[in-house]
Amino acid sequence: MLAVCQYTPDWDSLDKRPIPEWFDDVKFGLMILYGIYSVPAWAPVGSYEEWYWHSLNQKGSPTQVWHNATYGPDFKYEDFVPMLKGELFDPDEWADIFFRAGLKYFVPLSKHHDGYTLWPSKTAWNWNSKDTGPHQDIIGELTVALRKRGLHAGVYFSLYDWYHPLYVGPTPERYVSEVMTPQLMELVHNYEPDILWTDGDWDQTAEFWNSTYFLAWLYNNSPVKDNIVVNDRWGKGTRGVHGGFYTEEYSSHTVSNHKWEENSGIDIHSYGLNRNTPADKYLTTDYLINLLVRSVAYGGNLCLNVGISVDGKVPNIQVERLLAIGTWLNVTGEAIYNTTKYKVPEELIFTSNNFIVVPNANNVFGAVQPKQNASTIKYLGTFKSYKECMQSCEAFTGCQTFTWVGGEAGDGYQMECFGRTDNVWQPQTEANHTSGHKQSISVRYTASKIENGN
Repeated sequence: MLAVCQYTPDWDSLDKRPIPEWFDDVKFGLMILYGIYSVPAWAPVGSYEEWYWHSLNQKGSPTQVWHNATYGPDFKYEDFVPMLKGELFDPDEWADIFFRAGLKYFVPLSKHHDGYTLWPSKTAWNWNSKDTGPHQDIIGELTVALRKRGLHAGVYFSLYDWYHPLYVGPTPERYVSEVMTPQLMELVHNYEPDILWTDGDWDQTAEFWNSTYFLAWLYNNSPVKDNIVVNDRWGKGTRGVHGGFYTEEYSSHTVSNHKWEENSGIDIHSYGLNRNTPADKYLTTDYLINLLVRSVAYGGNLCLNVGISVDGKVPNIQVERLLAIGTWLNVTGEAIYNTTKYKVPEELIFTSNNFIVVPNANNVFGAVQPKQNASTIKYLGTFKSYKECMQSCEAFTGCQTFTWVGGEAGDGYQMECFGRTDNVWQPQTEANHTSGHKQSISVRYTASKIENGN
């Protein structure tokens, strides 16, 4: 329980609210994406599938080309809704899988940027999962199932709405007062979430979203004022500055004295289920365990993500990854849960890997050449960012160093990615390169508590 305090609607006051201790103790959570985009479940590999509607409206985009060839140019995004039946949705089955995976908290998507809500919102008539599609209150049923198992249940919520008539109209402020804020109030009153994970913040300022006034109410007068945890996505410029815990996305390189959370899909770069992603582009169990270890060692939490299939099932490949992590946590969980970060010079119990990255053209290893066939070199594909190249290296067993080099391929400008298994690191100056090599994180035991170090 937090000490009694009255917060005012300004960041100086709101930022003084301590993050409830339970969040730092649990370490390992899960985001769950399910919605209209789960019907087509398609995007170019390495792209956010849940942005399907937005991508569909980009003339000549890969998504538009694929959609027109598959469904026809007259088939609209809204036409997917009757196909979102969720006939195999079983919240107790989900909760059992998640419990066995060692997960402790959850942020199921209540509304993504398409505005479709997974609860019967009064402001989303006929654009919610109760009135249409599966005809179920997904958030309500899942919240009950999770709490029966003693797990923390929260919600993800998108502040903005791509195509809502009020938001794109001449007075978008009406969207905030008549749609967004009432929806947030519904979620808090109806489900009393333990976490409110907002997103879609970047499109407007915190003042436009009325964020400080909502948070003051949430902290002072809401039914969850003592225990709710929020993130930092409340408007342009608030990430890593204001709000509750700070968020990273497909990154895991934060070192901060402020509580933070790494967020990553099991897919190499998508939160929604992407049927176009081959099995070897899913992050491996070893990589995911390493991600958990280094996030915790740096003082963060790890929130993984699963993309649910259109029928309401957790895909088998994602179940396999989660249960494998759960098996590992059954043995080593005491070194993860209820721990604090601590700088440890020696007494290593186990190590995991993290990359030191050189993000410019000045100091890179030049031993990898695009056509070289050395047994220690692995061509990993083409990617639009060095982070995707790095993640591909981490997912490839034995990869110790990576380099991301210039090249043209496919959809727009991409760069070829190579990894090495021999840990060769030969810096040289060459344009259009980014590279990195692995370092270690350590964990040790003490008499009274587990301490994490780096």
